[in-house]
Amino acid sequence: MPLWMLLAIHTAVTAAWLLSASRFRRTQQAACEALVIFLLPILGLILLAAWRTACLISHCDANRPSYEKEERDPFSPGTMEYQADIVPLSDTYLLGDAKMKRRLFTDAIKQEVVENPAILQQAVHDEDREITYYAVSMMTAHMGKLAEEISSMKQELAGGRSSKTRNSRVPEELAGTAEAAGIAAEETNRDELLQNYTNRMETYLGQGYGDASGRAAMEADLRTALTELVERHPEDADIRERQIRAFLRAKDYESAAKACTDYAAAQPETEGPVYMRLVLATAQRDVTGVKQALAALRALPVRLSPRALTAIRYWGEAAHE
Repeated sequence: MPLWMLLAIHTAVTAAWLLSASRFRRTQQAACEALVIFLLPILGLILLAAWRTACLISHCDANRPSYEKEERDPFSPGTMEYQADIVPLSDTYLLGDAKMKRRLFTDAIKQEVVENPAILQQAVHDEDREITYYAVSMMTAHMGKLAEEISSMKQELAGGRSSKTRNSRVPEELAGTAEAAGIAAEETNRDELLQNYTNRMETYLGQGYGDASGRAAMEADLRTALTELVERHPEDADIRERQIRAFLRAKDYESAAKACTDYAAAQPETEGPVYMRLVLATAQRDVTGVKQALAALRALPVRLSPRALTAIRYWGEAAHE
């Protein structure tokens, strides 16, 4: 057989291998294999054929197409389900790849795992329009859901027993009767409903939802509900402090001062009332009140909490005057 014919056959075999390998492997790898066959006539083809056969028998990854490898990669954004304990969603904004960032964020929204308002606020201002669209949609849906829950709870509270009956204790003349059990159960349900109601409103207001008039009306409802909770649970320090902060947001300093006085009368010699006096004096920009509250904090016969120690360190020399 003439040499030119052998060379043509060898070139055709090399080209056929190149075309076949390109369908299942990367172009660079297929080109390298074709070069080995071309530079090592017959021997190169035998070696590569034996290697591919061995890989096929042992289920080696070398026989799998490159695009299948990418799809089966557990860390590929195209197949990986978002898990907050593996990839914090806020870290996606550090990615330079806009396509990957968009995929992770939109997948997270579709799985309804985005509840952090800080992440949504950050996403609203993202340069990617698709991320911005999804973030705005998510915030709107979340706001509507919260507003609906708040409205439903408000109606349920209004339809319950009169708010004048706030004392959970059962009258002595009804003790041990079925009516007494019903009153106690109703009071417990109202307590739980009031807690959920105030928590939802604080979440709504804290995330900046709603317009000015709607937020003002909700703040008024929140103060009313917290006042009822304080009357029901005068020993609960957290509810008292939430009530005082609600008065401060409304700049109702007179009501806040009265609430601080009631707090101190209910829980004397504790840190909470003194700390809230400091918060009130700070809101009023009352320098004398701040100094008095700091001095009272230092004089307390109890172990101070981190927030009180932070306040003392923040004010520095004023705490020692």
